[in-house]
Amino acid sequence: MPSFSIPLSGLDASSTDLSVIADNLANLNTVGFKGQETQFQDLFYQQIGTSGDGDAIQEGVGTSVSGITADLTQGSIQSTGGPTDVAIQGNGYFVVQKDGETLYTRAGNFTLGPTGQLLTQDGAAVQGYPAVNGVVNPNATLGPLYIPTGLTNPPQATTDVELTTNLDSDAALPVTAAGQQTGTGIPAGTVLTTGTTLAFTDGTNPFTYTTNAGDTLANVVNAINANPNYTASLNGNSLVITANSGNPINFTTNTLSDNATGTLAEAFATSGTAQPGGSFSTSVTVQDSLGASHVLTYNFTKTAANTWNYQITIPAADVGQTGNPVVVNSGTLTFNGNGQLVTPSGDVTGITIGGLADGASNMNFNWNLHDPTSGGALLTQVSGASSTSATHENGYSSGSLVSYTIGDDGTIQGVFSNGQTTSLGQIAMASFANEQGLSRTGSNEFLATLASGQANVGAPTTGGRGSLSGGSLEQSNVDIATEFAQLIVAQSSYQANAKTITTFDQVTQTAINLVQ
Repeated sequence: MPSFSIPLSGLDASSTDLSVIADNLANLNTVGFKGQETQFQDLFYQQIGTSGDGDAIQEGVGTSVSGITADLTQGSIQSTGGPTDVAIQGNGYFVVQKDGETLYTRAGNFTLGPTGQLLTQDGAAVQGYPAVNGVVNPNATLGPLYIPTGLTNPPQATTDVELTTNLDSDAALPVTAAGQQTGTGIPAGTVLTTGTTLAFTDGTNPFTYTTNAGDTLANVVNAINANPNYTASLNGNSLVITANSGNPINFTTNTLSDNATGTLAEAFATSGTAQPGGSFSTSVTVQDSLGASHVLTYNFTKTAANTWNYQITIPAADVGQTGNPVVVNSGTLTFNGNGQLVTPSGDVTGITIGGLADGASNMNFNWNLHDPTSGGALLTQVSGASSTSATHENGYSSGSLVSYTIGDDGTIQGVFSNGQTTSLGQIAMASFANEQGLSRTGSNEFLATLASGQANVGAPTTGGRGSLSGGSLEQSNVDIATEFAQLIVAQSSYQANAKTITTFDQVTQTAINLVQ
């Protein structure tokens, strides 16, 4: 008689297969879900005899489910833009903890708790390496990660200032006033000797006058004033000449004399006040230890060819004073014929500003005259307008957290309102020797077992662990077309086993009818 246990075992195995496929289809949209596949095996065989050549005649007694294996292939990555969303690319699992139990998941659709704690959708705490003063130690003990919305980044006082500046090599040189000289001179109305010469220059505009018959000093004054570059006047018997450019006058020829006494030693001189050389000012904003801003002004004045003096000043009110800006540092810059800075040969260090009105600690900073990377001078002196193309200082005021990102190595970088970025922590990942041995506990979570082996926990991108993609989620790896095909096969198997039972029933009824 036929054994009903054989098709019954097929029905049972096919039912399990249908349940697995149904579970896969139900989780088509489950983040990080890994599909499963039913594995079958035949049962033992009973020998009912031997063939003529001695081979055993065996009869199978059905089938059973040998295992349900997980499909651990990578699911597609979909960008979401969510700051707490993160997807795993490659091997590994997030480490989470709930009710004192450590679990593992591929679902990175995290959220923030009321205290800023990073949580899974079912409330498990995401584990990682919290940052201490912006520094992450991947060798530290795992702990929960926090992204508090009210986090403040403390201020940092300026310790380095840089100016990328050119000083115009064509800037005017300084003018020194010559004291107005007096002497016997030539009486203003005295007729000068014809053919004598007065020649001078301001360095740019040469002037020459040769006396004509009947000329007096008044005629010389009129001739000089007819030239737009000079102004002349009489001071008693002295001839006073001023260059309109403000430059000193150099007298190259003086043979003026009168008809009565011969050549006179007339003392010529320029008049007016001293004028500085070309100047240029630029400013940079620095921060004190309390995060308050102060504007430093750099004043450059040309004192000679290839030489400039500088003064660094701060508003008097910033240091509790009144009146003119207070000089905090001064010195001299010299350049060679190629416009390259010669002195100082190094940076200006140890600039101190004390007595700050806001009560901040004394500022102590360096003025970097050379690029820290290339070593090239940041100050030059070439022909062209004096200008500052860039400034840099490394201080900043306090700021509050405005956004954050998760990098491929799991580092959570906070962006603050003061423009600074600081590490808030690093998400940890776990890998296993036998991922198939993980036990599913629901809620997209797995539990380590003896079969899976202990978790190997560390930073992403290390130890064979995959990388992370912030603002993205790993989708379910279930393929609907494949599952539908498997569903047809499982349905056919179930129906075939059911048909076998029906057939066995008919055969049994036939046997029973023989008795009647």
